[in-house]
Amino acid sequence: MMSETANQNSARNNAPIEVSKLGQPFKKDTHVTFIFHRHHFSGIVEKQLKNSAIIDFDQKFSQSNTAQELKQKVVISYSKLKLAK
Repeated sequence: MMSETANQNSARNNAPIEVSKLGQPFKKDTHVTFIFHRHHFSGIVEKQLKNSAIIDFDQKFSQSNTAQELKQKVVISYSKLKLAK
């Protein structure tokens, strides 16, 4: 039998994430560029969060120390993302 707290956590995890207005252009699978620790990177939006997105680094950066330390994923604020050209 699930506790009330477990039920609330389950409901929260299954609830759709309300993406902020800044995040509207950055849908899943969108190619983006960003600066992280003063280095330029690009990647693909894996998942949208309320005020940020989880980004998979492009193959071009997969061997960088940053990408390897972060296990090929990073969370970046929408205000720091740009659509790749």
